Amino acid sequence: MGVVKHQSLKSTVLIYFGFLVGGINTLLLFPHFFTDDEFALTRLFLDIGVILVPFCTLSTGPSVNRFFPYYASHLKEKDNDLISWAFLFSLLGFFLFVLATFVFHNWILREYAANSPLFISYFYLLYPYVFFFSLFGLFESYSGSRHQTVLPNFLKEVVVRVATTALVIACYLHWISFTAFMWLFSLLSGFTLVILLVYLRRRKMLHFTFRMSNVTRRLFPRMAVYSLSLLGATIFSLLAQNIGSLIISSRQGLKHVAYLSIAYYIATLIQVPQRSIAGIATPVLAQSWKERDMEKIGEIYQKSSLLQLIAALFIFLAIWLNIDNIFSFLPPSYSVGKYAVFLLGLSKVIDMGTGLNSQLLSTSRWWRFDLYSSGILLALSVPLNVVLIEKYGLDGTGYAALLSMFVFNTVRCLFIWKKFGLLPFTAATGKAILIAISAWLAAVWLPAAPSALADICLRSALFAVVFIGGILLFRVSGDINSTAGAMLQKILSYLSRSYKQ
Repeated sequence: MGVVKHQSLKSTVLIYFGFLVGGINTLLLFPHFFTDDEFALTRLFLDIGVILVPFCTLSTGPSVNRFFPYYASHLKEKDNDLISWAFLFSLLGFFLFVLATFVFHNWILREYAANSPLFISYFYLLYPYVFFFSLFGLFESYSGSRHQTVLPNFLKEVVVRVATTALVIACYLHWISFTAFMWLFSLLSGFTLVILLVYLRRRKMLHFTFRMSNVTRRLFPRMAVYSLSLLGATIFSLLAQNIGSLIISSRQGLKHVAYLSIAYYIATLIQVPQRSIAGIATPVLAQSWKERDMEKIGEIYQKSSLLQLIAALFIFLAIWLNIDNIFSFLPPSYSVGKYAVFLLGLSKVIDMGTGLNSQLLSTSRWWRFDLYSSGILLALSVPLNVVLIEKYGLDGTGYAALLSMFVFNTVRCLFIWKKFGLLPFTAATGKAILIAISAWLAAVWLPAAPSALADICLRSALFAVVFIGGILLFRVSGDINSTAGAMLQKILSYLSRSYKQ
């Protein structure tokens, strides 16, 4: 767990810095500099890209993580052909995507032309966007299998967002047209892909060989079944989590996607620690399953659950504590998404609090259940979104996410408990929840400050002091206490050296 903790800490810092830049883009620049439809178009591209990555790569990314330990232990570096075949199959997947858009062209026009004409006008830019976005996702997975997660996170979370900021400002100042903006926006992942490939090549971690190794011949049937099953599971899961924006853009128009995207973005902040922890823990879990080290798997499962829950509660309650202040910085029309933030955020807390159940299942011999449970999630999410959006508007997406995510994670936790005897919860779970509620109650009654920014700072500071102090005082997590102790020791050591000089 030490490797997971230290590398995920670095990745989390980078991701949060990226989200700070992304927050400026999403909450300040896009809503004020672009029309609602133009802003929504960029969010729709992102949602579609996220959904299509597993399809266009034929889910070879998870296969790279799952089977890389077998290749690494049986082949020399230059004879390792895993990434070469994954790359070829990704090209095949992209070709199938292009073919599908031509086959369903009339249906796409019928569904989106009336309420989202701007999407139809720029549909052709999905091709470069999805191509580079998918390939970056593949090589990001490969980097993770080599325990190289910091640069991919920096490129994806920081570089892309800083470049987007520059493009938004350039478009607002009329240095470039909106069409030029969309072209450059669609090519950003290509730029980061080139940097990542050069980095891996210089570190002698990237070699392409299309001579089929004995390992590939032996494992290919298993890898094919695994990839196709995970393809279904991943697409089901991503569709379930992103279907709301597609339904709203079709039924209510692009501007409502802009309102929903704010709620999604704020709620997504809660999941940032999960992304960094999962990126590091997945190859560690794969290696542990290979070595049949159930003690280590159980340790990662419980510790990841606790760390993720603490982080999720802290971020979720800090956001809800300041929700009115946050929306005060946006145009008034965006406030319609206030309660969608609460519902979506609560669904993220449930997902994170149940630990790395997806990664644990997908790297185990019971990986097929990942497909079955994701099918349950999609089967719940689609009808719930259709019915609840019709009845409650944007809030309907939040209700749908909360209900479907609760059932989804309950099913997975019960399955893991039955098959492996593992539960993500410990006595510390209850402590963390009680401390979080106490900290929120302490800060919510604070009198309002003269300005929204001052109120956010004062309220958040009080909440943070009570929350973090409670977590450390009651030693809820040994990892957090040891990390805090190490940081304090470094600070004291630095101050001591400075004093002696």
